[in-house]
Amino acid sequence: MNPLLAPLSTLDHQVFTTKEAASRGLTPFDLVRLVKAGELEHLARGVYAFPGAEGERAEQRHLRLAAGVCRLYPDAVLTHHSAVLALGLPVWGANLSKAHLARNVPAERIAQHWVIRPRPPWLEQVKGSVGSCASVAATTVHHALESGSVAGIVAADFALHEKRLTVPELEAMAAHVAGWPRSHHVTTMLAHMDGRSESPGESRLRVDLSMAGIDVVPQVTITDASGKFVARVDLLVRGTNVVIEFDGLVKYRDRGFEALVAEKAREDELRRLGFVVLRFVWSDLANPGRIVRRVREAMAASPHNVDLHPGSKVG
Repeated sequence: MNPLLAPLSTLDHQVFTTKEAASRGLTPFDLVRLVKAGELEHLARGVYAFPGAEGERAEQRHLRLAAGVCRLYPDAVLTHHSAVLALGLPVWGANLSKAHLARNVPAERIAQHWVIRPRPPWLEQVKGSVGSCASVAATTVHHALESGSVAGIVAADFALHEKRLTVPELEAMAAHVAGWPRSHHVTTMLAHMDGRSESPGESRLRVDLSMAGIDVVPQVTITDASGKFVARVDLLVRGTNVVIEFDGLVKYRDRGFEALVAEKAREDELRRLGFVVLRFVWSDLANPGRIVRRVREAMAASPHNVDLHPGSKVG
């Protein structure tokens, strides 16, 4: 490592400001030279960092940017998708090119790499991985306002499932933004969120179906006629024998062939009991119309008003 950089390498997240670099003997000329040499990255105006890992995801780079902005503005509170990431919630459908934060400023300020908004008096803050963040409830509501209802639902489902958030907390926070531009995104989020979904992919799939008018129940426990456990399925179309599974492939990657065999046996047993099993993966979510058509076709072939046999339950 360049000896000039050693004093900066111990800073949190290896991110620092121009002022911090100057206090350790680095001039603006030094910083430009080190960026050209590939020893530093220029994340934003006044913010530098050691290079990220090879193959760094957009979410990780955004967190480094957010960390740098928090160093630049120590009074900043991260909001919107910046806070979503810093709080460890899933982000889907957000533009990660700018960090979002609130400060005690009179008006909104937009720069190339960040957006600063006035901090509302009701905004509570909590500790995040790279700085102070808006509360989980405020973060989720702001995220829906900025990135849309589905993005909000994905984050809200996760937070509700992890018991980091309650519905009343979200409703109270939504009341603060009623009448704001795009507040209908928050209203839609409240109508469709469900903490029973266990992954962002399941949330996306459920919302696509729900918004198409297909009534699905998340995380249904299926038993056989004797009450013996058979499976807990991601989604069941209410009143039918149509089971819908989202396959994120994580379990197969982690457990390999063993997981594939177990999943095949589980699916065979569901089919033996008369259930139709449809499986979808992340790439399918790019075409929600096709998903809806496949589910409707399965529903059309399903007996009407199917009841789960005795011993089954919705969990």
